[in-house]
Amino acid sequence: MSASVLRAARVLVVVAGGWLVLIGTAGACLAQPLIVDLSRPRVSITSAFRGAEVLVFGAIDAPGDVVITVTGGPTRQVVLRKERVFGLWVNAGRQAFDDVPSFYAVAATRPLDQILPPGGVPGIPVTLAERLESVHAVDAQRRRPIDLTDFRQGLVAAKRREGLFPESVGTVTVVGSRLFRAELRFPSRLPVGDYEVRAYVFRNAQVASAVSRPLVVSKAGFSARVSEWSHTAAPVYGIVAIGMALAVGWVAGAVARRF
Repeated sequence: MSASVLRAARVLVVVAGGWLVLIGTAGACLAQPLIVDLSRPRVSITSAFRGAEVLVFGAIDAPGDVVITVTGGPTRQVVLRKERVFGLWVNAGRQAFDDVPSFYAVAATRPLDQILPPGGVPGIPVTLAERLESVHAVDAQRRRPIDLTDFRQGLVAAKRREGLFPESVGTVTVVGSRLFRAELRFPSRLPVGDYEVRAYVFRNAQVASAVSRPLVVSKAGFSARVSEWSHTAAPVYGIVAIGMALAVGWVAGAVARRF
């Protein structure tokens, strides 16, 4: 049996099990406007990590639109701007941004412009543009507004190249107007940290309910031990890394001289 078939079978088992639990607790569902759970609460990054998929499933108490956002922890990002000077490309400027989410993705039952009111919902960022409004540009007073706009666009473009700001909105599937599911896909270059998966129910362009669930992305296996060692014994780790680099360089030089 192929790996893809096994993966699909596992997803079906998780969905079936989760929905059986939700159906079996129909009374509780009626008492709670929104119930959400994840197929797994942790994503482990190993040396063979090629991305991951996490299933979000749940139930709502009445028909409505479901929107799911996935937000990685805040980070500082530095954007470089290159310009051509005398025929050479050089870094002509740099701009740092604080509170940039390490990952941001959205899934919904319909296109967002058909769910959200014009201008969005105050205090509830859903689209990427709304989420980036809280990003702080360091020393912004030194920049012209047009330059800050260029740097922000460069930030988004860089994150999208890495698959960390998916451009398309994912699909939330609703079954029987009560049960829903959405498959979240994470890229191979996924940063570690604490993520938040938040689900909203919209009715008449207003938020009826919202629930969040934590998702932990962490290293595992040999790469986790190396990462921990680099933090707990940084001087020794640095010496060993330099020694290994010198050894590899010496071996490469010896082989080159021989041939």
